[in-house]
Amino acid sequence: MINQDQSQQVDPLTGVPVQQALPVQQQAQVPQVPGNELGYAKPVFNANSQVAGNGIFGDVQQRQNSVSTDFIKPKTLTTQI
Repeated sequence: MINQDQSQQVDPLTGVPVQQALPVQQQAQVPQVPGNELGYAKPVFNANSQVAGNGIFGDVQQRQNSVSTDFIKPKTLTTQI
């Protein structure tokens, strides 16, 4: 079986030609790029709705400032021995 083509290899016990499978190449599963990263995503709310929402709830910076830092960064637990 050494130095023979794969199509001509013979099983020495049975004498039947052996067919060898082609090696399978590994392929990575890559997800599709989201539409908002491709540049064709549309805003969910129109400009008038965004202005009204910012007037009622505040803009992003105002909402961030309204949350205390204790809530954002929880205290680390200390163990006493």
